[in-house]
Amino acid sequence: MMSTHAKTASSQGHVTRTTKIRQVMTPSPHTIGSDQKLALAHKLMREHRLRHLPVLRAGKLVGVLSERDLFFLETVAGVDIDIDAVSDAMSSDVYTAHPDDALRDVAGTMAARRYGCTVVMENGQLLGIFTATDALRHLAEALA
Repeated sequence: MMSTHAKTASSQGHVTRTTKIRQVMTPSPHTIGSDQKLALAHKLMREHRLRHLPVLRAGKLVGVLSERDLFFLETVAGVDIDIDAVSDAMSSDVYTAHPDDALRDVAGTMAARRYGCTVVMENGQLLGIFTATDALRHLAEALA
């Protein structure tokens, strides 16, 4: 199943021990503003088949909203997805990586800490996202 954020750079070659995260990340991922309503986040995730949205405030990364976070919050009494903001549901503790970090290190940290995604940043700029789904796709390609 192909990531729907955008095309990854997987066509650059096979994954090796020296593969950098920039080679396998999804560049320019969909994002959402922290002040946007949860209903919009749900719509974006559904339309683009996403499970993670980096959350920005004034162009800076402030969190990640996962599909799980969104579904959980929707079950809480008193939450209205047409009124409540993304900032109410996002995780502000975001695992980030530099584009030149080794894939093996990023994937190892994701597995050990049970992270669903890594946001790839350079000089304060969001460059991409690498998800568990991306990792599994690259593993399947490597084993093919």
